Amino acid sequence: MTSATVVGVAGGSGGVGVSTFAAALAVRATAAGRRAVAVDADPRGGGWDVTFGLECEPGLRWHDLRDLRGAVVVDDLVRQLPQARGVPVLSFGRLLAPAPPPPVLDAVAEALHASGPLVVVDLGRADGPVADAFRARADAIVLVVGNGVHDLAAGQLAAERLAVRATAGWLVVRCARRSGGWDSDEGLAMLAEALDLPLVGAFGDDVAVETDLLHGIPPGERERCALTRTADQVLAQLSVDGRLPEAS
Repeated sequence: MTSATVVGVAGGSGGVGVSTFAAALAVRATAAGRRAVAVDADPRGGGWDVTFGLECEPGLRWHDLRDLRGAVVVDDLVRQLPQARGVPVLSFGRLLAPAPPPPVLDAVAEALHASGPLVVVDLGRADGPVADAFRARADAIVLVVGNGVHDLAAGQLAAERLAVRATAGWLVVRCARRSGGWDSDEGLAMLAEALDLPLVGAFGDDVAVETDLLHGIPPGERERCALTRTADQVLAQLSVDGRLPEAS
C-alpha cells in the first residue's frame, strides 16, 4: 500500500485562518480527483467540523475513539466520519473531553499515514499530543502567518519550534485588513526572506468566504478567490516535489 502524504497546516499565531486554509486545501484536493482526509489536531479550535458545516451531522469524533483497541482499519474509520464535499473529517466536537490516549493517537496517525494519497492536518498552534502524533509523520508543513510586525516575530518562533525548515516547508500569508502590514509583492517577498521559507501564496479577508462559512459551505468551494488559488498552489507544489500522486 502506498503511504499517504501528510501535510500539516500550522499557524504562526492565533487568528490567521489556519483552519480555513487547511479546509480549503482538503476540499481542493478532493475536487481535483484526489482522495483526501481532513484531521483536526487542535482541541482548542472549537471543532473543525464547524468549518466544514458538519457540526450537526452524525459520525465519529475524536472523543469516540478514546477506548479504541487493536489495529485501526482505515476504511472502517473513514466510512464512519462525517463528510463534506467528499472529504471525511476527523474532528474534535464541542464536548469538553480529553484527547484519546497516546497509543490510540499513534495508531490512528500511523494507519492514516499508510492509507492513501493525502492527509491534511489542522495543527493549529501545533502543541499537544494530537499535533505531536501527526507532526512526527508530516511530509510537509505549511506555515500560515499574518502580515504584520508581530506576526513576523511569532512566525519566526513557530518556524523554529516546528522545525519547518527541516522538512518540506512553505509559507502562506494571511493579509488582514489593516495598515502597516506587508501586502505588496515586495513586502511579501521580504517577509518570506525574513522567515527563510519559500512563499507559496497569500490570501486576505474575504466576505464571501465568511458568508459561506455561516451557511455551512466549506472553504475551497469558490473557484475565483485568493484562498482557493493559494490552496491550489500548495497542491501544485506538492505535485512538483513528487509528494502527491496523480489524480485518479
